[in-house]
Amino acid sequence: MPLAALLALTVLAAQPVDAPAPAVADQPAASVAAPTDADEDGVPRGAPTDDYLFVAWCYGATDEYLDIYERVKPDLKAIDKLFGSPVKEAEPYATDVAGEHKALKRFASAITAAEKASVHPIGEQGAAAINQGRLIWRAAELQPSRKLADAWLYWGIPNRCEKTAAALKARSILMGQALAKDAPMPDAPPASALTAPVKPQPPADAAPPSPAPTDVPDAPVATPPKP
Repeated sequence: MPLAALLALTVLAAQPVDAPAPAVADQPAASVAAPTDADEDGVPRGAPTDDYLFVAWCYGATDEYLDIYERVKPDLKAIDKLFGSPVKEAEPYATDVAGEHKALKRFASAITAAEKASVHPIGEQGAAAINQGRLIWRAAELQPSRKLADAWLYWGIPNRCEKTAAALKARSILMGQALAKDAPMPDAPPASALTAPVKPQPPADAAPPSPAPTDVPDAPVATPPKP
């Protein structure tokens, strides 16, 4: 986020030169929540490598980021009031948030294009990847609201998300056009990662359902009364 570095420098400048380093428990949630093993784009190790699943992961992480914004908005206002901000907006970081909403729509468009171009349903795998993206915020969301706001300020959509989404959409459109010439129209569209939740798997030792009975006797025929 453009103002994150400025805020960090402002905080450091406000501290005395000889101030001791804060204890681990007192560090901002940004440092607690930041992945300790990530690449140069900030993508944590363990994120999906398949393009479709990775864009779904980006969608989940960004969607949760936007959801958190509504929760930490009072803290963001307090931070701006305390340290000041060169950008004056009616709502804190409104321009940045508007841009992230547009990015979310681009991710959704790429996901939808990939699902339409796939010869097999992939929506459930995509839904799982979306949830995996949301979970990167779990540690920060367990922190107090002010620390969650710190984590929100320090996070930004990895550049690879935008690049991969653009490439995935372009490739999927071409594949979809090629498949549409020969493939029959399905009876119903497959479930999308954007709408279909991950279905829970039944336990391995669950007994199969009992089959419907087939030897049900015929219903008795009513005999009319004698005159």
